[in-house]
Amino acid sequence: MALRILGAPQRYVQGPGAIDTLAEEVERLGGGPVAVVIDPVARELLGERIARALPDARLLAFGGECTGAEIEARAAETGEARLILGIGGGKAIDTAKGAAILRNLPVGIVPTIASNDSPTSHIAVVYTADHAVEGVRHMRANPSLVLVDTAVIASAPRRFLAAGIGDAMSKPYELAGALSGGGLNFFGGTPTELTKAIVGRAREILLADGEAAMAAREPDAAFERVVEASILLSGLAFESGGLSIAHSMVRGFSVMPQLARLLHGEMVALGTLTQLAAGQGSAEEIAELAGFFRRINLPVSFAAFGLSEEADFRRMAEVSLTAPYAGNYMRRLGPDDLVEAMRSLDRM
Repeated sequence: MALRILGAPQRYVQGPGAIDTLAEEVERLGGGPVAVVIDPVARELLGERIARALPDARLLAFGGECTGAEIEARAAETGEARLILGIGGGKAIDTAKGAAILRNLPVGIVPTIASNDSPTSHIAVVYTADHAVEGVRHMRANPSLVLVDTAVIASAPRRFLAAGIGDAMSKPYELAGALSGGGLNFFGGTPTELTKAIVGRAREILLADGEAAMAAREPDAAFERVVEASILLSGLAFESGGLSIAHSMVRGFSVMPQLARLLHGEMVALGTLTQLAAGQGSAEEIAELAGFFRRINLPVSFAAFGLSEEADFRRMAEVSLTAPYAGNYMRRLGPDDLVEAMRSLDRM
């Protein structure tokens, strides 16, 4: 019998103005020198505040895609750093994780958007230069720090928050798929009862507060709950629960030029509907979830992107089934099953 395993970041800090505690948090981790992988948007937004908080930090420019070459280049620039910080969106964050793996250093994460659940995890998703998923790399431990300034998150375009909600909403269905298929989580164990509780609470928050958070002009109680659900709860859920078809579909979607520029969470939203349409959900459940996705501007069909050719659907299906967690489902699926599931969403 597999062990029950739950993994989590050492410290999670969230709220308006949290970025101003960065120096204190770095000192809590043992101090610098610090190397910072930061994307251009985050540098423009927060560069001066980071420089004031960490005047001796070495800021490393992120090139735009989390490729193996990008990770190696940033790792080579970290110098004598004792800590690597990743500041910005998911790909800059994952590049920082990849550099930390190569340098065998702890990492702290400061997301500037809530578009996915990567900040808390010990994995980095690596892409090809053409933006297709290449694979994942694993740190030995979860981030030492995750610092989420909700005033910064609230200033970002709401498309990013919608994507984070789409990513998080997959977790109840993927946990059910992993449990049905006997799959293990990202620590090689089975989900704890706490993990199951986290998944249920995240879903409650997203359905109750998701639309209000999307409409909020500044952080309020609903916004804080949704950001926590999209980053912390969702991150714990996927790592310590397991993934299934929804995230497997991201591999297939990422090879299609029509979909490759979608945000990760937007792809996951389509993948979740595909997972339900493959047999896990009723027509009523699919319609209810699709309605929620539409209200927050997440994609719900493939026709909207000009995809209609059988060969395109088959390619997406075949690539998706190469994902290591594609077998975490109530039954074994083949390409025909996924093609039919995707096409059924367009018919709806």
